Amino acid sequence: MRARVQSIQRQISENAKVAGRSPESIRLLAVSKTHDASKIREAYGLGLRDFGENYADELSTKAILLADLSDLRFVFIGQLQSNKIQAIVRHAHEIQSIASEKHARYIERYAGEAGKSNYPVWIVLNAGNEASKQGVTFETLAALAAFINEHCPHLSLQGVMAIPPSTFTDSGWKKSRDQSIPDIYNRLRLAANQTGLGKLSLGMSGDLALAIAAGSDCVRIGTAIFGQRDA
Repeated sequence: MRARVQSIQRQISENAKVAGRSPESIRLLAVSKTHDASKIREAYGLGLRDFGENYADELSTKAILLADLSDLRFVFIGQLQSNKIQAIVRHAHEIQSIASEKHARYIERYAGEAGKSNYPVWIVLNAGNEASKQGVTFETLAALAAFINEHCPHLSLQGVMAIPPSTFTDSGWKKSRDQSIPDIYNRLRLAANQTGLGKLSLGMSGDLALAIAAGSDCVRIGTAIFGQRDA
């Protein structure tokens, strides 16, 4: 795993420099869903601190098993279910996948009950409006952001977690300064700028360079760090 983590960190650093950005401005979120807690512990030992989980029950189990790692941060990036939100808020340090006022209300309620103020949340944006993916549309983003800002005092809206159409990859994009960034990526950056604190969570293994060039503040990397999933 050490070699894989170093490779990703090197890619982030190199692409940030090409884009004229500081590598330290880009947060690496290691997507640990379906991987054993022992692998998270190993990655933690290599210096990683932020881990992305998709399933509430799995998150709860891992949080308990790894409770001795006090500065480990779990981030929930999966689809929310109302009956699971209390457990998610209890164990996750932030949620990047709000897609409805209903779920924002639940998170607000449980964050308040847990004494968690300024609890970080992101709105998930389905950039291609694909039926197979979760998220709000560009047209409904502002309304949900306004609702969170006005009615959820315990929440701190960070920005947008974006799921772009899968057709966009680094292999289809020339990695040089003179290559235009696809309009959808520019549109995502602009949408994030206008949401909460203006942060953008965008980019996975296949479009890492493109996401960094577009200005992503957080990249979500799974298999390239942990290897093939356990399930």
